[in-house]
Amino acid sequence: MRGREAVKKYQSHMLGSWTGSWDALTAATFRFAVSLYDISVVWRSRAPNNAPALPPFSSRTWPGLMLAFVFLLVTVGCVRRDGRNADCQWPSSPTRRDANPRHISADAEFAEDLAIRYADAHFGHSVSGEEYEAARDRCMATLFAQVASEHGVTVEQVSSSLGRNREYIDLAEILPFALLCCFAASAVARKTWRRYSPGEHGWAPGVTMAFFLSVVFAAGATLLGEVWCGIAETHRIGNNHMSHRFARLLWARRRAEFFAGALLVFGLAAVEGARHLRSDDLSGP
Repeated sequence: MRGREAVKKYQSHMLGSWTGSWDALTAATFRFAVSLYDISVVWRSRAPNNAPALPPFSSRTWPGLMLAFVFLLVTVGCVRRDGRNADCQWPSSPTRRDANPRHISADAEFAEDLAIRYADAHFGHSVSGEEYEAARDRCMATLFAQVASEHGVTVEQVSSSLGRNREYIDLAEILPFALLCCFAASAVARKTWRRYSPGEHGWAPGVTMAFFLSVVFAAGATLLGEVWCGIAETHRIGNNHMSHRFARLLWARRRAEFFAGALLVFGLAAVEGARHLRSDDLSGP
């Protein structure tokens, strides 16, 4: 239990230091990671000595997982907050910034957000969609020109950097949901095998239900994952109006791949559940 108390103490310290400098998504994701650790502790404390560790993680892998979470959050948690306005004004820097691709992408994303805020504040729903988009695009072009001047690059380089160099951001937004799916798949698969025990009903009913539930699980995970990423992104950028930015989210562009991945996760969970069930039957009296 000392490890759990240490994690709780570290959680309290980190959440206190993040107040005012990190967004709500960062703190919530860290709480999610600590909650998963708590679940594993409770599982091990209540389970019999011969029970398997909480899949797919064991007590030895949890410290590494926690460190990976903290690294991801430190890498992508900080989001630019200063200089936000709805007047299409770029907060200029007194010195020229370097032409680092990641910095250019971040500034282009920030300029795009300022343009959307400008269009929302000055036009909103009072004009047609074409007028709104024209005003937003004019503001965006002006801000992109200022970003290009700051970095010493062309406007085309700035505009083409939108949606790029955000691999760590996508990973940090998707990973918590992926872990949640792993736990959900494992729980559902084990419950299915207990309900349709091969010893009582044979293998056919359990396999049939596992196949059916894998499709339902994959479809639900694909839909919920897209909603999850949308909410996470709005928290990250600090703007509830995603506008056309939603189409650039990795989940929205790779629905088929994530559906296949969810099918695979549930399939592996079903196979693992069947293996444990068979192992228990063979070791039973």
